[in-house]
Amino acid sequence: MLNRMICRLQSLDTPQAIAEPLAQPRSKSRLPRIILSLLVVIALPALGLGIAVLKAHWSLQQQAREATHKAITTLDHMIANGDAASLAVENLAGQPCDYSVERALQRQVAIVPYVRSVHLLQHNRLYCSSLLGKIDEEDDTGSDGAARLQLKEGNITTPDVPILIVRRTTNEGSALAVVDGRYLHTALQLAAKNSELFIIVGNNYMDKRGHVGHGSTPPLELAQSTLASKQFPYMVIAGSPSGSVKRYLLDYDLALLSLLIGAGFVCGLACYRLLGRPSSPRAQLQRALEAGEFEPFLQPIVATEDGRWIGAEVLMRWRLPGEGLIRPDLFIPMAEQTGLILPMTRDLMRQLAKALAPHMAELPSAFHLSINISAAHCHDPQLLDDCREFLAAFQPGQIELWLELTERELIEPTEQTDALFKQLDAEGIKIAIDDFGIGHASLNYLQRFTVDALKIDQSFVARIGADTLSGHLLDTLVELAERLEIDLIAEGVETAEQRDYLQALHVRYLQGYYFGRPMPMSEFIHALRNKRPADIDVATEIQP
Repeated sequence: MLNRMICRLQSLDTPQAIAEPLAQPRSKSRLPRIILSLLVVIALPALGLGIAVLKAHWSLQQQAREATHKAITTLDHMIANGDAASLAVENLAGQPCDYSVERALQRQVAIVPYVRSVHLLQHNRLYCSSLLGKIDEEDDTGSDGAARLQLKEGNITTPDVPILIVRRTTNEGSALAVVDGRYLHTALQLAAKNSELFIIVGNNYMDKRGHVGHGSTPPLELAQSTLASKQFPYMVIAGSPSGSVKRYLLDYDLALLSLLIGAGFVCGLACYRLLGRPSSPRAQLQRALEAGEFEPFLQPIVATEDGRWIGAEVLMRWRLPGEGLIRPDLFIPMAEQTGLILPMTRDLMRQLAKALAPHMAELPSAFHLSINISAAHCHDPQLLDDCREFLAAFQPGQIELWLELTERELIEPTEQTDALFKQLDAEGIKIAIDDFGIGHASLNYLQRFTVDALKIDQSFVARIGADTLSGHLLDTLVELAERLEIDLIAEGVETAEQRDYLQALHVRYLQGYYFGRPMPMSEFIHALRNKRPADIDVATEIQP
C-alpha cells in the first residue's frame, strides 16, 4: 500500500521552470522625483509666461502700427484743411492788407475746420493777419521759414499753445494757415491708446501729451513703428517705453498667469504622485516593502491531544492604503519570481521578533513558529543569519523555529543548499514541507533534505468523510510519517468531524479555522492570553 501511495504522490508532481530572481533594486531617492516635479511646476508657468510675453510684444507692435496708420489718416485730414485754407488766399500774398483782404483771411478761419488763423507774409515779415489785421512782425520761423510745414510751441497770440503752420509760397509772398496744436494733441491721444506716439515735422516733434520738443524723440525700446505721410512732409512714430510688457501682462494677462501658476502646481503634484507610483508589479512590491505595508498574521497550531495552542504559522499580509488587505496569492508568487520574497521575509521576521519579544512570559515553552520559505531562500546564505537574528530576540528554548518549504517553485538541490540545511539543522531550526503531495518533488525532498514534519494539504482534509479514497490517502500519509519518524500537521481543519478523524489517526498537530483564523499580532496575543481564538469578522478576513 505504501508503494502505491508513493506512486500516486509522484504522479501529482508537475515540474515547472522557475524564474531567475532579479537583483534586489536599490531604494529610489525622492530627490529626482522632487526635481522633476519642480521642473513641471516651473515649466508650465514659464511656458505660459513666455507665450504671454511674445503675445505682449506682438500686441504692442500691432498697437503701434495701428496707432501710426490712424494718426496719419487723422493728421492728413487736418493738415489738408490747413493747406486748403492757405491755398485759398495765396493769391492775396503781396496785396495790401485792406478790409477785403482781412475779410478773406477771416472767412477761411470761419469755414475751414481746425484752422485757427491765416496770415500773409512778404519779405520775411508778417503784414496781414485774420486775428490782428494789419501788422508788421518779423517772421520768426528761422531756418525752416521756407518749409511747407512747421511745428512750433506757440506764436505771439498764444505762446503756450502749439501750432502747426501750413505754408503756401508764391513769387509775391507766402500764405500761412495755422492749425491749432490742441487738435493735433487730441488726434495723437485718440490714435495712441497704450502706445507712445509722436508727430515729427522737420527738427521738431509733438508727443500725445501736447509737448513740443526739438531734436530726436525720446527712445522707444519696444515695438517701434514709423510711418511717413504720403501727402505732406511729416511722419509719426509709435512704440512703447521700457516696462510696457510688464504693464501689459499685469493689465491683460494677470488672470491667465495666475491660472497657469495654479495649473503648474497641480501638474507638479500630479507628476510627483505619478512618478511615485510603481511602473511594474515588482516596483509596486518594492514600494510597499519600503513603506512597511507587509505585516505578519498568525494562525494558531494546536496539539491534537488536548487542543492547546502550541504554536502558530506566520502568514504575510499586505495592507494596501485605501484598498485594505490584499490576498497573498496575488502577490506572493510575484515576490518569489522577482526575488523580493527574500527581503520581504526578512522584514516579516524582524516585525515578528519585535512584537513577540515583550510577551515572552506569556508564551508556552518551545513555542512553535512556522515561517514559509521559497526556493529562493534555499540559495540565500543570509537565511541562516536571519534565523539567528530572529532567535536571538528570545530566551534560549523559548521559541522553536520551523521553516516551511513551499512547493510553488522547485528547489534544485546543490552543494550550497545542502550546506545551508545542515547549518540550519545544527542551529535547531526545523524543516517542514508545506502542502505535502500537491507540489514539486515532495518525495525527492524527503530523500534529499532533513525534514522534521509534513503538512497535510487542506484539500485532503476537506474530503474527510466525503470519499473512501481520501481516507486511504490520509492513512498512507500517517504510515509514511511514522516510518520516517517525522511529525504531521493537518491544515484546513474546519469541523469537529475532521478534528476527531485526525485525532483517531494520531496526527500530532492541527491547524484551521476550527481553532482560529489568521489574525494580526495584537489580536493573536490577546487570544493566546485568553486561550481562545480572537473574534475575527469572517466576512473581511483573507484566507491563508
